Amino acid sequence: MKTTIFKSIVKKGNNKGVGFISIPPEKKGLFSIDDRIRIIADSKIEFFSKIKFYGTLGFYVPYKAMIENKLLGKNINIKVEKVDGFFTSVGNDGRIYIPQNIAKEHSLHKRDIIEIESNINNERIIKYCLVNFRQRKNTKEYACMFDIKKSKREGIFKLNKKLTNTLENQSFLKEIIKEFNFGVISNERVILYHGNRMPIIIDSNTDINKIAYYLGCYFADGTKRGNDWGICASTFEQGNFYIKNHNSIIKDPRISPSISYTDINNEQKEFLRNKLIFKWKDLVNIKVEEKRVRIHNSDKGYSFTINPFGSLVLKEHRQLTQIYYNKLLNRLLNKIKKEDDKKLAIDFLCGVMEGDGSVSAKKRGHIIITSNAQELDILEQIVKITNLNYKRYMEGKNKGYIRFWTLDIIRNIEIFKDKLFKYYPKRRRILKERLAQTGCSRFLLGKSKKTSNWLIGQLNERGILDGKGNLTELGKKIQKDLKEFLLSKD
Repeated sequence: MKTTIFKSIVKKGNNKGVGFISIPPEKKGLFSIDDRIRIIADSKIEFFSKIKFYGTLGFYVPYKAMIENKLLGKNINIKVEKVDGFFTSVGNDGRIYIPQNIAKEHSLHKRDIIEIESNINNERIIKYCLVNFRQRKNTKEYACMFDIKKSKREGIFKLNKKLTNTLENQSFLKEIIKEFNFGVISNERVILYHGNRMPIIIDSNTDINKIAYYLGCYFADGTKRGNDWGICASTFEQGNFYIKNHNSIIKDPRISPSISYTDINNEQKEFLRNKLIFKWKDLVNIKVEEKRVRIHNSDKGYSFTINPFGSLVLKEHRQLTQIYYNKLLNRLLNKIKKEDDKKLAIDFLCGVMEGDGSVSAKKRGHIIITSNAQELDILEQIVKITNLNYKRYMEGKNKGYIRFWTLDIIRNIEIFKDKLFKYYPKRRRILKERLAQTGCSRFLLGKSKKTSNWLIGQLNERGILDGKGNLTELGKKIQKDLKEFLLSKD
């Protein structure tokens, strides 16, 4: 930064003890009114000011510097550096005020979104802030909430740019965020504001087709109401998958993790907490604070549904994250129904099975999805698009399940083999074991030469057999994919 050096006498600036230093005539061409400057006087006195006209071009000296150093009337050595930005302090509430000339230069208006860069104690920070505006008598005030954690600190701030709200060739995203106040940060990132909620930064290139499975997981295991966003992972594989997808959708993730564990062995609590924390840190690379490990005692003994290392609960205490997720989810469901997209519907359903699905305990290989009445209504609309055979059962006014038959799973095994319980190894293993024991699997794989006339009729009707007891080309493909699935090591 270029420095201008000269000597000058400190004069009286006003009746309140403020001083004024004039810029020598030969140096005046280097400065303009309202230039922001940093001053070092006599190599030890440092302060910030701006160029003003007070009978002549110069700058004011703060009262504190005048009194502490008895500057009035002194002829001192001056070093002046132009500041790229403006000097200010952060208020108690995290607010900073933006100089009027800078606000005018950027044509700021209320609720504009701006990029602010700061240098506080040589720490460079970039923030995106919403502009607030008010007019008091003849004064216009522009301010933004910068960072309450930096309250009472001083530094140099620079308004880098005002964000545009123009999205190029992104009709999908335009439809999703049309109700939000948003600003485009880059080709990949957009910041969203909605009411008084904390903002979020999203990936503007999110492909709804590629996250259908994950949104199915969120539909099953996510928090879709209330003030927080959340999703619960029952396995390490789910934990890694959920975090990866969340971080790709939300570019400024603020995940607050916890562990929920049911203790049936009455273990020593401190040892148990440390074991759980270490295991999730080792296999998911996420650190959970000791106080965030919730252990529930149970005297009911072993249950097949209890996870040996508990469940990882991922939360964000930003309601806007949840609102945006629900927008994505609604967009996906509407797309599936509007376009009658079978592939997308199956991707979504497999994600739902990842969270709310289970394998029938009667060793028939059926899969059921358990949920409440409202969500079962939504799922039925999606299931109908897949052409899968199913039946809905209710176990009360607001609880029930949808059952998918083994034959349909086998008939669509080419699709299902890479999707069913992909991130839930125990359930995937159980599905293989029970599916392998069904009469349909044993017959198709040649392990059983005979089967029921009903099944033969169903295989003929679906084009798997040719009516003479022989596998069709479709039947041979299903046989190959079924064998691949049952023998896979995952």
